[in-house]
Amino acid sequence: MRPTFLAFQTASRALAAGQANIDVTGNNIANVNTNGYSRQRVDLSFISNSGYTQKYTVPGASVGLGVDVTGISQIRDPFLDARFRMQASESGRYDTLLQGLSDLEGVFDEVETKGLQSEISNFINQLQILSQTPTSKDIALIARTAAQKVTQILNVYSTQTDQVRNQQIYDLSNVVINTDFNTIVKNIADLNTQIRDELTHGNTPNELYDRRNTLIDDLSGIVNIKVTTSPEKISEDLTIENLHIAIKDSKGGSSIGIVQNGLYNTLNASLNSDNKMEIRLVSSFGGISGDITDRLSGDSISSYLDLINGEGTYADADGNAFRGTLYYKTAIDTFAKNFAYVLNDLNKANDGTQRPLFMAKGDTDPEINPDSITAGNISISTNWLEDSTYIKTTNTNPPAAEGDNILRMIFALESDISFVRDPFDKVSPEAAKEMFAGTMNEYMTGLIGELALDVELHQNFADTSSTVLNSLYSSRESMSGVSLDEEGINLMAFQKSYNAAARYFTALDEAIDIIINNMGLVGR
Repeated sequence: MRPTFLAFQTASRALAAGQANIDVTGNNIANVNTNGYSRQRVDLSFISNSGYTQKYTVPGASVGLGVDVTGISQIRDPFLDARFRMQASESGRYDTLLQGLSDLEGVFDEVETKGLQSEISNFINQLQILSQTPTSKDIALIARTAAQKVTQILNVYSTQTDQVRNQQIYDLSNVVINTDFNTIVKNIADLNTQIRDELTHGNTPNELYDRRNTLIDDLSGIVNIKVTTSPEKISEDLTIENLHIAIKDSKGGSSIGIVQNGLYNTLNASLNSDNKMEIRLVSSFGGISGDITDRLSGDSISSYLDLINGEGTYADADGNAFRGTLYYKTAIDTFAKNFAYVLNDLNKANDGTQRPLFMAKGDTDPEINPDSITAGNISISTNWLEDSTYIKTTNTNPPAAEGDNILRMIFALESDISFVRDPFDKVSPEAAKEMFAGTMNEYMTGLIGELALDVELHQNFADTSSTVLNSLYSSRESMSGVSLDEEGINLMAFQKSYNAAARYFTALDEAIDIIINNMGLVGR
């Protein structure tokens, strides 16, 4: 015969399960607006009275012993987590590229500001006026001033391009890596240690899981990561999962470990001897260490590297072919060199002696050293600055009309020329490599057009990536987020369950009262 008071244990467990459900539901409702919180549910299991001792009992119908609360679990989908983090890496990449390219676009803005093309057109107009009155010192002075404005705008382009690059270097080194990445991996490793301690003592650290998942999400926006877990048997009755995080190496094919249980690796960013940004891994638990610059891809850090190190068509075989800040800086240098070379060549004396109109700032050698002129240092030569008539207006050998050499200069500025990497360098074959063929204005139009297309392309990529990321976030929130409507329904259901368990207690009490106080009284 079933023990009389055994049913009270069943009722007591039912009350405990109902109370746990109500408590967890209330906790969910309280955290409806908490960032990173995953809704929780009570894990229940039935208790059976079957077992090896049953075969020694008198055969008969038997029922279970009620319900048991085995734990509190989070509602999460590992597949959605993995997809969200992968998409976060891609979104971070395009957002970073778009921001950097937009900054460059602001430097070469020819719409909102009076840029290089406008100054070149003004210089050509002043040369045309000078060709009509080549002996006028006043007009020659105006033409020289127009040329000076061209050099000044080139100086500004070079300076502002350097500023964009330096800002990217600072953001990557001091913000993204030192402040964000290194801090996040340290905090994740610390949380791994805390979670391990809690699990070892039999607790369920759901709040620590939420904090760790939030940090992992933040980390995925910085670098392309892979999250894995491995079981560890602590005792016969306890097995816990250890968490490992690695950077995906799409080029090398292997992963670069950054978090292993309570240990973590850090990154360091610095410029190398070639003025290129280099990412180094400082390892604390073995494995890969040292320079990992070429092994990063598809994430925010690799985008910073593209913007900082990208040389476009100026890159060598092993260089970064992305059109980043170095590409646009070198492209402006190429323009400045070819612009100066063409006009200086036309201003030579009849015997071939150099009479340069443009030189590098501080340079007094009229022969002009190779590679000395850049967009950052191009300026009016000292001789032209001191004498506005230094510009050669007429070529007297052979005899020609007045102002004919000015017309040659105008023709050179408006005609197609071959833009080579460095027209002043007559030794290096690489310096003679043609980078563009067209007019001065076409060169700048093409350069600005390339940048505009890059911005538009990455804007589209960023928009698409953001849309997909938001969709995945919504899908994940529908799984892990708290719905007040759903929790309200659950609260009413659990309340009724709790009330039913309490009523079960009352029914048992009445039954026991009848058994104790009323049974055996008949016939007395």
